[in-house]
Amino acid sequence: MKDRSIEIWAEDEIHFHRTTSLIRTWAPVGQQPRVLSASTREKIGFFGTLSLKTGRLLTQESSTFNGETFYHFLRYLLRHTKGRILLIMDNARWHRAKILKPFFFQHRNRLIPVFLPPYSPELNPIERVWRITRRRVTHNRYFPDIKILRDALINQFAQWESPNNALKVLCANI
Repeated sequence: MKDRSIEIWAEDEIHFHRTTSLIRTWAPVGQQPRVLSASTREKIGFFGTLSLKTGRLLTQESSTFNGETFYHFLRYLLRHTKGRILLIMDNARWHRAKILKPFFFQHRNRLIPVFLPPYSPELNPIERVWRITRRRVTHNRYFPDIKILRDALINQFAQWESPNNALKVLCANI
């Protein structure tokens, strides 16, 4: 990008379910590991955005995703950043909600929305962050209640809230 005053951020939403997600793991021969799993539909949702320049991650918990909750997240993003932002997003209906048009117009000098082609999550760098979060926090783990899952996720996100090389390197080839 030629204009260095614009910082590129990638945005997405995610639900983490309390049910245990199993992935491959190492175990001694003949000793199959057992992981408990809650039979529940409890989940916790987050909006997230990632700076491709610094690797900084901003997240905000949300019980639902719609135009109003996305509006609150955009305000949160603008409060916690400086300068002009090119915001990469997918085509979720709440990203294009009618209630957001005045907001995007009012902040047109600071916030530039860019929509990815339909059905192309592989083009959104924050999807990599969600995958790593699942691997580090939720896979092969049992959470007795939703509060413990929430705390584990918030602790992981807090580690990435400051600019960091781990996420910067993850997005380096974008």
